[in-house]
Amino acid sequence: MTSFSIPTLLAFKRWADQQTLAAIATIDDSLYAEQKKIMIRLMNHIYVVDAIFKGNLLGIDHGYRALNTVETPTVTDLARDMAACSEWYLSYVEQWSTPTQPITFNFVEGGQGSMSGLEMVEHMLHHSSYHRGAVGWLIAQAGGIPPKDVLTVFLRDHASLPELSV
Repeated sequence: MTSFSIPTLLAFKRWADQQTLAAIATIDDSLYAEQKKIMIRLMNHIYVVDAIFKGNLLGIDHGYRALNTVETPTVTDLARDMAACSEWYLSYVEQWSTPTQPITFNFVEGGQGSMSGLEMVEHMLHHSSYHRGAVGWLIAQAGGIPPKDVLTVFLRDHASLPELSV
């Protein structure tokens, strides 16, 4: 049985995050300011969790004390930060030597956890998909066109492009 590689799934996540942020950028601020803010905050939550697990993987303090930031970033800043974080993950998994070794860490809300690097990456992939789905629904409610952020579309239309390949 063949499964998708983690690098392919990370490239898909990078693409889907950027497609979702681009769709958010088209929402009319004058008509849907509060809904747009919620969309951005959900995407920022994805980024913060990605950054938290990056710190956990590196065994360093990630600096976050909550699962979102107090300030809401701009779509442009968030797109830049999410892309950089995605690039870090792609680089990281290319060189990891012990993806199944347990790593202990502290949860932001308290308590200690232990997951392998592979489990952490799989968590952030599923976590982001869950929240992008909610954002897609909000985009549609605000009159926008949610992206087709599904793996089948990515593989069909984008996976072989040089800028998206891993």
